[in-house]
Amino acid sequence: SDMYNNSVLLDDQQVSFFWTLSDNSISFAARGEKKSGYLAIGFGNEMVHSFAYVGWFDDDGKGRVDTYWIDGKGAADVHPTKENLTYVRCKSENGIITMEFTRPFKPLCTKDQDGKPECKNIVDPSTPLKVIWAMGAKWSNDLTEKNMHSAHSSRHVKVMLTHGSAETEQDLRPVLTVHGFMMFLAWGILLPGGVMAARYLKHLKVMVGLKSMSICNIQDWLLCYLDFSFAVAELKGLYVTSLHVKLGMTAITLACFQPINALLRPKKPASGELLLREGVIWEYSHVIAGRSVIIIGMAALLTGMKHLGERYGEDVRRLTWALICWFLIGGVMVLYLEFRDKQTGDRSSGRGNWVLGN
Repeated sequence: SDMYNNSVLLDDQQVSFFWTLSDNSISFAARGEKKSGYLAIGFGNEMVHSFAYVGWFDDDGKGRVDTYWIDGKGAADVHPTKENLTYVRCKSENGIITMEFTRPFKPLCTKDQDGKPECKNIVDPSTPLKVIWAMGAKWSNDLTEKNMHSAHSSRHVKVMLTHGSAETEQDLRPVLTVHGFMMFLAWGILLPGGVMAARYLKHLKVMVGLKSMSICNIQDWLLCYLDFSFAVAELKGLYVTSLHVKLGMTAITLACFQPINALLRPKKPASGELLLREGVIWEYSHVIAGRSVIIIGMAALLTGMKHLGERYGEDVRRLTWALICWFLIGGVMVLYLEFRDKQTGDRSSGRGNWVLGN
């Protein structure tokens, strides 16, 4: 155990789990806390649909670590695989089994092997690894019902490989659902709604569009801030590793930049005067930042749906397509309004470009 940089206790504190990260591989070790004939750990939510590593002893007393793909609850559903393991060891001291092995983060599979289950057994250090365990009296090459475990974990534990910690899986779906809905209100309704109000309602009254946009933007920023704080508190920390988090942080940063940029707006030139260089730079920066916020915000929503599906193994394709359809409806509406304006020629001199916070 002294050879490994990180260690945690798995569910029910019956198995100690150790690991050390390298550039392209990871070294694992597992030790049972009570006597058994074999020790197994698995990567997955539960035994079914998990990749298992079994430490056991053959008839000659030689320690082995074999790999399996499990797709059912019977002995016939435990399928041997051929993973590229190195530095394999399995020993028993007074009936306490310890097994060790090193494996690459991504399986070394050729094109002909891509369809094999073990080729999908990828370990991503930036993503929590879900680990389960099992013990039994005896293991053998010829699997029968007698090989089934006599003790096993009641639930998986999420192991944070880069942080060296672990936590029992909580069902955060209600939290993430609220987070997703609030962000949809912010990035999918309030923000684009405010921008469209500023562009297409100016002809009603001089300040109607700008006031509508300001109200929507203020609500959008408050909603993002509250929802962001809520999500960080519930998830017990901010881990800027996934694409979804990076996109969300970028969108929030750009959104906060817009009102500051609006305060720095140069004075408009008098009638007949040319726009100064500072004014041109301000307009371009405001337009680029504003459009970027909308695009990045939409991308954050889509990657958030993907992240939710990967975290809980749920099918989110319908929700994703519904979100895409919502964006397409908004795009068609904008195209229609632009076409109508060009047809009627109803563009006042105060009508500016499509900007955010203008």
